[in-house]
Amino acid sequence: MQRNNHGFSLLEVLVALVILSLTFSGVWGFFGTAAQSTTRIEEALALPAAFEQYLDYMTLESLRQQRTGQLAIGEFQFAWQASVNRQSDKEIYRRQRERIVTLFDLDVRILKEERLVSEVSTQIVRQWKEGNYVPPPNFQ
Repeated sequence: MQRNNHGFSLLEVLVALVILSLTFSGVWGFFGTAAQSTTRIEEALALPAAFEQYLDYMTLESLRQQRTGQLAIGEFQFAWQASVNRQSDKEIYRRQRERIVTLFDLDVRILKEERLVSEVSTQIVRQWKEGNYVPPPNFQ
Protein backbone atom coordinates (compact mmCIF):
# COMPACT_ATOMS: atom_id res chain seq x y z
CA MET A 1 0.00 0.00 0.00
CA GLN A 2 1.31 3.34 -0.99
CA ARG A 3 0.78 6.47 1.18
CA ASN A 4 0.43 9.90 -0.29
CA ASN A 5 1.96 12.52 1.98
CA HIS A 6 0.34 15.81 1.00
CA GLY A 7 1.25 18.01 3.94
CA PHE A 8 3.71 18.77 6.64
CA SER A 9 4.36 16.65 9.63
CA LEU A 10 3.69 18.01 13.11
CA LEU A 11 7.42 18.33 13.78
CA GLU A 12 7.97 20.41 10.63
CA VAL A 13 5.14 22.76 11.58
CA LEU A 14 6.54 23.22 15.09
CA VAL A 15 10.03 24.01 13.77
CA ALA A 16 8.56 26.53 11.32
CA LEU A 17 6.56 28.21 14.13
CA VAL A 18 9.65 28.48 16.35
CA ILE A 19 11.66 30.07 13.53
CA LEU A 20 8.79 32.45 12.73
CA SER A 21 8.33 33.47 16.38
CA LEU A 22 12.07 34.18 16.80
CA THR A 23 12.04 36.32 13.67
CA PHE A 24 8.96 38.29 14.80
CA SER A 25 10.34 38.85 18.30
CA GLY A 26 13.50 40.40 16.83
CA VAL A 27 11.50 42.60 14.49
CA TRP A 28 9.14 43.58 17.35
CA GLY A 29 12.12 44.66 19.48
CA PHE A 30 13.42 46.76 16.61
CA PHE A 31 10.07 48.55 16.23
CA GLY A 32 9.92 49.23 19.97
CA THR A 33 13.38 50.80 19.88
CA ALA A 34 12.47 52.79 16.79
CA ALA A 35 9.31 54.13 18.46
CA GLN A 36 11.29 55.25 21.54
CA SER A 37 13.91 56.88 19.34
CA THR A 38 11.21 58.71 17.40
CA THR A 39 9.75 60.06 20.66
CA ARG A 40 13.17 61.29 21.82
CA ILE A 41 13.85 62.95 18.47
CA GLU A 42 10.46 64.72 18.54
CA GLU A 43 11.23 66.00 22.06
CA ALA A 44 14.68 67.17 20.99
CA LEU A 45 13.13 69.12 18.11
CA ALA A 46 10.33 70.70 20.19
CA LEU A 47 12.38 71.54 23.29
CA PRO A 48 14.38 74.55 21.96
CA ALA A 49 11.22 76.41 20.92
CA ALA A 50 9.55 75.67 24.27
CA PHE A 51 12.69 76.82 26.11
CA GLU A 52 12.68 80.10 24.15
CA GLN A 53 9.08 80.66 25.28
CA TYR A 54 10.14 79.89 28.84
CA LEU A 55 12.94 82.48 28.64
CA ASP A 56 10.41 85.04 27.35
CA TYR A 57 8.24 84.25 30.37
CA MET A 58 11.20 84.67 32.73
CA THR A 59 11.97 88.14 31.37
CA LEU A 60 8.59 89.21 32.77
CA GLU A 61 9.14 87.55 36.15
CA SER A 62 10.64 90.07 38.62
CA LEU A 63 11.95 87.46 41.10
CA ARG A 64 11.62 90.02 43.88
CA GLN A 65 9.15 88.00 45.95
CA GLN A 66 8.55 84.77 44.07
CA ARG A 67 11.66 82.61 43.62
CA THR A 68 10.09 79.30 42.54
CA GLY A 69 7.41 78.33 40.08
CA GLN A 70 6.07 76.03 37.42
CA LEU A 71 5.05 76.75 33.88
CA ALA A 72 3.43 74.54 31.24
CA ILE A 73 4.40 75.17 27.63
CA GLY A 74 2.97 72.69 25.17
CA GLU A 75 3.73 69.18 26.41
CA PHE A 76 6.55 70.36 28.69
CA GLN A 77 6.44 71.36 32.36
CA PHE A 78 9.13 73.80 33.51
CA ALA A 79 9.81 73.70 37.25
CA TRP A 80 12.21 76.50 38.17
CA GLN A 81 13.92 77.80 41.27
CA ALA A 82 15.98 80.98 41.61
CA SER A 83 18.50 81.68 44.35
CA VAL A 84 20.47 84.88 44.96
CA ASN A 85 24.09 84.68 43.90
CA ARG A 86 25.04 88.35 44.44
CA GLN A 87 23.07 91.44 45.36
CA SER A 88 24.26 95.04 45.02
CA ASP A 89 23.09 96.20 48.45
CA LYS A 90 25.33 93.54 50.03
CA GLU A 91 28.46 94.60 48.11
CA ILE A 92 31.25 96.73 49.60
CA TYR A 93 31.08 99.31 46.83
CA ARG A 94 27.68 100.11 45.34
CA ARG A 95 27.61 101.97 42.02
CA GLN A 96 23.86 102.51 41.66
CA ARG A 97 22.47 103.51 45.02
CA GLU A 98 18.92 104.06 43.73
CA ARG A 99 18.62 100.52 42.37
CA ILE A 100 19.18 97.03 43.71
CA VAL A 101 20.80 94.77 41.12
CA THR A 102 20.67 91.04 41.81
CA LEU A 103 22.32 88.10 40.07
CA PHE A 104 20.24 84.93 40.40
CA ASP A 105 21.24 81.32 39.84
CA LEU A 106 18.34 79.71 38.00
CA ASP A 107 17.82 75.94 38.08
CA VAL A 108 15.22 74.54 35.69
CA ARG A 109 13.84 71.00 35.48
CA ILE A 110 12.00 70.20 32.26
CA LEU A 111 9.46 67.38 32.46
CA LYS A 112 7.16 65.71 29.99
CA GLU A 113 4.41 63.48 31.38
CA GLU A 114 6.18 63.32 34.78
CA ARG A 115 9.42 62.14 33.10
CA LEU A 116 12.56 64.25 33.36
CA VAL A 117 13.60 65.46 29.91
CA SER A 118 16.40 67.87 30.83
CA GLU A 119 17.91 69.99 33.59
CA VAL A 120 19.33 73.44 32.91
CA SER A 121 21.25 75.84 35.16
CA THR A 122 21.82 79.44 34.14
CA GLN A 123 22.11 82.92 35.59
CA ILE A 124 19.76 85.86 35.25
CA VAL A 125 20.00 89.51 36.36
CA ARG A 126 17.13 91.55 37.79
CA GLN A 127 16.97 95.06 39.17
CA TRP A 128 14.41 97.13 41.02
CA LYS A 129 14.22 100.49 42.78
CA GLU A 130 15.59 100.76 46.29
CA GLY A 131 12.72 101.57 48.64
CA ASN A 132 14.87 103.45 51.19
CA TYR A 133 16.86 105.51 48.71
CA VAL A 134 16.97 109.28 49.30
CA PRO A 135 18.51 111.29 46.47
CA PRO A 136 21.37 113.59 47.45
CA PRO A 137 20.54 117.32 47.66
CA ASN A 138 21.34 119.55 44.74
CA PHE A 139 23.79 122.27 45.90
CA GLN A 140 23.58 124.71 43.01
